[in-house]
Amino acid sequence: MTTFTLTVAATLDGYIARAPDHSPAEWVSAEEQELFFADVEAADWGVMGRHTHEAADRPDRHRVVFSSAGGGWRRPTQLWLHPEGLTPDALPGLVEDVHPLKHGLILGGTAVHDWFLAHNAINHLHLTVEPVTFGGGLPIFTGQGGLAPKAVFESLGFERREHRVLNAQGTEFTRWVRGSAKQGS
Repeated sequence: MTTFTLTVAATLDGYIARAPDHSPAEWVSAEEQELFFADVEAADWGVMGRHTHEAADRPDRHRVVFSSAGGGWRRPTQLWLHPEGLTPDALPGLVEDVHPLKHGLILGGTAVHDWFLAHNAINHLHLTVEPVTFGGGLPIFTGQGGLAPKAVFESLGFERREHRVLNAQGTEFTRWVRGSAKQGS
C-alpha cells in the first residue's frame, strides 16, 4: 500500500508562497530546510505542480509533475501528467516500471494539495510554521489563506503527534496523521 506525506512550510497566516515563483528557500529557516531535505531523501517519489518543479528542477529525483499540459515522461525520472480523471491510487502503477512508489511526498503547490485532500489521500503531514506573515499569496489549500495552519489541519480531522520548536526565532514543526474525520469534507 502506498502512503502519501504532505510536507509543507507555511507562514503564521497560512500561506506557502507569495506567488507561484516565490521559492520557500527565500523565506524558510535552515532548520526547516534540513527537515524538508530529509523528507525528500526518504520518499520514493515527489509529487508536485509545474511551478514547484520549475522552482527547483532536479533531474536526479523521481518526480510526478502535475501539469494541465500533461507531457508523459520528460526524463527517465520525471513523469508529467494531467491529474484529471486520476486518483492517487493510480500513481504507483504509472511509475512502477521506473521505480516503485510506496512512499510519496506531496510537495505542492496549492492545487496539488487540493487534489490529494479531495481524494482523502494525505496519510501523514509534516508541517513547519515559520514566524512570518505574508498577508496574501498561495494558501495551503484553496480558501484557507489567512488561517493559522494548525487550525486548518485540525478542522480537517488531522491529529497532531509531535511538536517541536526548531530555533530561537520560534519556527515550529509538527507531525500529524490523518484522523478519523474525513478529509475534504
